[in-house]
Amino acid sequence: MNFFTNGLMLTLVPRLPEIKQAFELSDDFYGIVVAAMGAGALVVGPLPARFIARHGALKVALVSTIGAALMLALASGAASPLAFAVAFFLMGVLDAHIDAAQNTQGVAVQIWAGRTIMSSLHATWSVGATVATLAGSLAAGLRVPLAVHGGVMAATIIVLALACYRMGVIPPDVRLAQLHSKQKADQQAPANWRRLLPVLPLALLGVVGVVPEDATNNWAALYLVDHFGLGYSPAGMAVTVMLVAQVIGRLLSDPLADRYGQETVASVGGGLVAAGALVVIATPVAPLVYVGLVLIGVGCAPIVPTAFSAAGRLPGLASGTGISLVGFALRLGLTLNSPLMGAVAERSSVRAAFGIVVIAGLAACLLAWRYRPRH
Repeated sequence: MNFFTNGLMLTLVPRLPEIKQAFELSDDFYGIVVAAMGAGALVVGPLPARFIARHGALKVALVSTIGAALMLALASGAASPLAFAVAFFLMGVLDAHIDAAQNTQGVAVQIWAGRTIMSSLHATWSVGATVATLAGSLAAGLRVPLAVHGGVMAATIIVLALACYRMGVIPPDVRLAQLHSKQKADQQAPANWRRLLPVLPLALLGVVGVVPEDATNNWAALYLVDHFGLGYSPAGMAVTVMLVAQVIGRLLSDPLADRYGQETVASVGGGLVAAGALVVIATPVAPLVYVGLVLIGVGCAPIVPTAFSAAGRLPGLASGTGISLVGFALRLGLTLNSPLMGAVAERSSVRAAFGIVVIAGLAACLLAWRYRPRH
């Protein structure tokens, strides 16, 4: 459920074109403002792993979710681009802790369950994000004030987070006890940068895996408004279309991963991302943009869960540490992608900026294929 509440944080995404217009932002400056959340996540560094080791994943997730919900309410009522960016920045700081905590808990549950479930857990995030973007598109269509919209969603997130904390208990099990013993031994091992080397390809996989999501969240609706003349509400549905496809892709990914391997599934997903982005770029009509976004959603579905899951299982490294490092790299991608797309859009077009998604998809395809285990 914590993945679900985290997904609800995306409720302002369908209204970003509206916010851009209200603040009269250029493409360059818009790219920087929406990257503030990723920048906030970058500054925390290894703090999430330390807090998780000291206080436990469930407590870290609860406190961080409540704080992020309050920042969401502040962002929705911001009177200036600076205030909006500061609130987004603080959301990013807290979201880094949420992400590390919920994925650490997810790896523990996966080991306890004895089967692959990480993509399914991330699917609940996609469900939450779908609900959030539907609410955002509806609010935009009904012209609900941003402050009211954000305040209601923030209160909803806090109530659900408290409920998640009460339910978030893993039954005792021998395999789980072994996991905790491994984590304790890993944490007590002497620090050595060589132990971090196996994380690097997984971190890169996380970076290229998050680019399609970030591009869709921050630029798809704007692309449909600027290039095809769609209204805010139908343009905002572009994000929802991608997220619904992502939910389906993640629900299918786990059984496919058990059969073919997570890395193989992620590699195929990268190819679908590249194909979908090419459709978005090449199409002359708006409906085909949604087709391309479906391919992007299905394709990116297994990539980030694969990176987190593999990082949490690395020998000689605590789950929280590996996952936090991948999360850090992932947010580096979030921070850099939107300003880069904004720079390309300002000098060419948003259509051309989606070429970055093509490159990211191809990189994910090749990296995951190379990283897959040899049986």
